[in-house]
Amino acid sequence: MAAAPRSGWVGRLTEAVGPRTVIVCVGNTLAGDDGLGPAVAAGLAGGVPWPVLDAGAAPENFLMKIVAHEPDMVLLVDTLAAGAAPGTIRLVEPADLAGPGPSTHGPAPTVFLEALVGVHPCRVVVLGVEPASLATGAPLSPAVARAAETIVAALRSLAGECGPGGATAGG
Repeated sequence: MAAAPRSGWVGRLTEAVGPRTVIVCVGNTLAGDDGLGPAVAAGLAGGVPWPVLDAGAAPENFLMKIVAHEPDMVLLVDTLAAGAAPGTIRLVEPADLAGPGPSTHGPAPTVFLEALVGVHPCRVVVLGVEPASLATGAPLSPAVARAAETIVAALRSLAGECGPGGATAGG
């Protein structure tokens, strides 16, 4: 029996992820909700067939590690301040990020993603979560902690459907 079709960001993520995906989690654990990426990386550790890189607040330092995996697709997980309700999850194409992008730290994800595609042409998407607070020393807000758990659960579920090679039905 086939799985029920998914909608929203989960459905779009299901269509995007394939066997040669690399997940790059970005953020600063010392800046409140900016710690989303590292929280997702920790939650995914050992539980998905794709490489998961905790790039901290400097994903550009991981450029060649990403390229070494020869991905067809890179999923960047980060907080994106876009004026939505805290904890809102969005799957965004880089072209949909206006200007330098709504990053909660610099440089904006568009700069990093342009550099990545310049070195290794591949598809990139951003899985972004609206932060509630970026206060220094604060933990993740409840809304963003729930979003991190939701993202981890969705990716682990997708991994379970993909099998050991990481290929989806459409990937």
